Amino acid sequence: MTSRTPRTPRGFTLIELMVGTVTTTIILAAVALTVLAVQGSYQTESRIQVAVEGSRTAISFLEQRLRLASYGVDPRFAFDFGTDALDSHVKSNEVIALGDDVPVSVTDDLALRYRDPAWLRRGSLDGTRLLLEDGDVFDTAFPEGQRFILACKGSGNSVVLRLGAGGLSKGSSETSNFTVDETLSTSRRSEACLSKRDSTMPMVLLLHEVRVRIVDLNGRPFLMAFSTLENLDPAKAVPLAADVESFQVAYLMNRPQPDSAFRMAPAVDASSNPANWVLGDVGSAETERMPNPGAVPVPRFGTSYDDASRYNAHPANIRAVRVSVTVRSTNPELRGRRGFLRVNLEDSLEQAAEDGYYRTTLTTTVRAPNMMSRSAFIPDLSRSDEPEQSNRLVWGG
Repeated sequence: MTSRTPRTPRGFTLIELMVGTVTTTIILAAVALTVLAVQGSYQTESRIQVAVEGSRTAISFLEQRLRLASYGVDPRFAFDFGTDALDSHVKSNEVIALGDDVPVSVTDDLALRYRDPAWLRRGSLDGTRLLLEDGDVFDTAFPEGQRFILACKGSGNSVVLRLGAGGLSKGSSETSNFTVDETLSTSRRSEACLSKRDSTMPMVLLLHEVRVRIVDLNGRPFLMAFSTLENLDPAKAVPLAADVESFQVAYLMNRPQPDSAFRMAPAVDASSNPANWVLGDVGSAETERMPNPGAVPVPRFGTSYDDASRYNAHPANIRAVRVSVTVRSTNPELRGRRGFLRVNLEDSLEQAAEDGYYRTTLTTTVRAPNMMSRSAFIPDLSRSDEPEQSNRLVWGG
């Protein structure tokens, strides 16, 4: 029997090695590109998600506060259009430059007032003092600038008191640290009903003020909510959303019904095409971008709903507010993609640019039902159901 020598396995040729290497490289490259594509898509979606969440938070806050506008406050004073507290003195379309290679932000200014629905005391003026009902105290400290409404029971007479430096300490039953804000008051300090200490003692009501606008914080535009209209200190404000590129406000004014005798009254925004009853929308001239506190005649509590003064540009005739917020991604796309183009909101005249940022815009219109009030909303504190009890009733802190 003849034995055979085992055959030695044939080695790979150079061509086979090269083909294998190329094939492996192609597979690895495909895997790497897939991973990069998934990672890029994830980063893109993350940028968009952050922008959407920021705009939703801001819109939610604005909707809550706008529904409260003018609650327990004379509609003439519910919205504020003064610019003394603004460094730029620009109320509409202020341009905020944030540095090189960063798009500017454009902001309107929204300022409103409402009475705290959960805070109520009884008190009166005693000379230079605000004196609470016997046995009652302020259970919360209040800062400088805080305003209170002292309203006579059963009438529209009221004065607004502003706390001075040092504010008001917790546990106090009286204070002389205030001045009368005559611009927001409906009567004089000397009104007899404001000093009564009997069953018709006036009510002490807490007045809230809110201002919303974009602020530059270390090179990033934040939409901020301030708890006062006088001080724009960011340290005392609440951030609503970061990287806000545009904040726009339009005011929907009262317009005559088809059966009204004033149905042919000239529209308050004559520069829009066609002319309309919205101040601050596309086409609004600079003088028609916001209500005019100096408009006459002035609608008051007792003015008929179908009166000529109800159809001019006075702030008391605001019936709804439309707010728009654009939030962009914190950083632009790095691979040369164009992202989402900038949107021109209302009358802001913003310019679209392919700068790689991702953007989201939310718009909402909020009706302000309290602006229709024809009487001062002053709650009655008498307790006729319990005649043996004191009239004293306290709400809130």
